[in-house]
Amino acid sequence: MRSEPVRIGVCGLGSIGREATRLLLDHRTGFEIVGAATKEPDAVGRPLHEVVSASTATGPVVVSDLREVLAAGPEIMIYATGSFLRDTTDDLIACAAAGVDVVSPCEELAFPFGRFADAAAGIDAAARAGGATLLGTGVNPGFTFDSLLIAATGSAWDVRGVRGRRTVDVAGFGQNIHLRLGIGYTDAEFREGHEAGTIAGHVGFPESIELVCERLGLKLDAPVTEEFEPYIAETPAPTKYGNVPAGRTEGFLQRATGMVGGRPFIQLELVLHLRPADAGFETTDSFSVEGVHPVNLVMSPGMDAIPATSAQLVNSMPGVLHAAPGLKTVKDLPVAGAWHDLRIDPFR
Repeated sequence: MRSEPVRIGVCGLGSIGREATRLLLDHRTGFEIVGAATKEPDAVGRPLHEVVSASTATGPVVVSDLREVLAAGPEIMIYATGSFLRDTTDDLIACAAAGVDVVSPCEELAFPFGRFADAAAGIDAAARAGGATLLGTGVNPGFTFDSLLIAATGSAWDVRGVRGRRTVDVAGFGQNIHLRLGIGYTDAEFREGHEAGTIAGHVGFPESIELVCERLGLKLDAPVTEEFEPYIAETPAPTKYGNVPAGRTEGFLQRATGMVGGRPFIQLELVLHLRPADAGFETTDSFSVEGVHPVNLVMSPGMDAIPATSAQLVNSMPGVLHAAPGLKTVKDLPVAGAWHDLRIDPFR
């Protein structure tokens, strides 16, 4: 056990960054948060514990620049600013070059070696040169449809196919997240937005599918394909910022398919909905591993996206801190488990 606390930095204080920080401050020991940065104007200049509504009154004053956090000398960073590598690669390389480990919910970082090979190579090279370890993780990708699914295949005789569905009640999300996902649009706007790339849906299905296939030693025939089916509200759908009017999207089904050997080997679905129970959906996470000895798993209720992702980030810290330098995935590191004191090496 080391004597000094682990020095932690935080960049990004949106919903996930705030919850991960609050989890640390109120439920964990053996660390010191030495800096925190955000672009949220209401948070800059305020004490971190106040911004994240932690009951533990400790931590720095929030700043607006990642460079100030890096200057404070963190050993590991919670980097929670976005889903896309086009927006995060420069900052990730800056952390890696400074020798700072990173845990991030950036979905495209979870397995970037296929679609984003150039960015992955740059991040990995910076990490190895700087002696840092970087990991993209969360509830999905990071847990439900990759590390948990991979663990379930350990009880399978063979794997002839994988099917999965996750249904999430998104009524508690903010309007900006709803619009990014695809909620609040007419049918035509929804379809045009997906074609133009302005409506993202869930980011991370290709990463989960590619990660699972690599872990199973399989090669995809072609890039992962995705389909979207909007659900149009027949009556106004309530949210915390008002109603989504009738005639606009109150949710959608997103389906991702990975082809192996000319057939749909992995097919994963996500239902995001403002009132799933009213629409006949159960908020569960489930998947099946098809084969001689099938493996079926249902979690009811399913994982709540924000607290589960926050927990995955925090609980991945020991594995990242004790891993060899480089850009890693959840298949490369020990399974994340809850911990009490970050000074203790659970893998000794």
